[in-house]
Amino acid sequence: MILHSIVPPEAVMYAEEPIQYETRQLPNGYIQGVNSNGKFTVSRLISTDPSLYLDPRYAPGSILE
Repeated sequence: MILHSIVPPEAVMYAEEPIQYETRQLPNGYIQGVNSNGKFTVSRLISTDPSLYLDPRYAPGSILE
């Protein structure tokens, strides 16, 4: 098999298991993140409410319990 790609072969052939994201509902949108050891780490905010994007609780990388 010949593979023509700009991605290194290690990234294509020996991929790790994909991350399982969890989605939680907010009053005016959704947050997506990873739940591990009882803590939820925010990865993404999905909303049309601009005030949610200014709230530091929902910033990517923040931890919710």
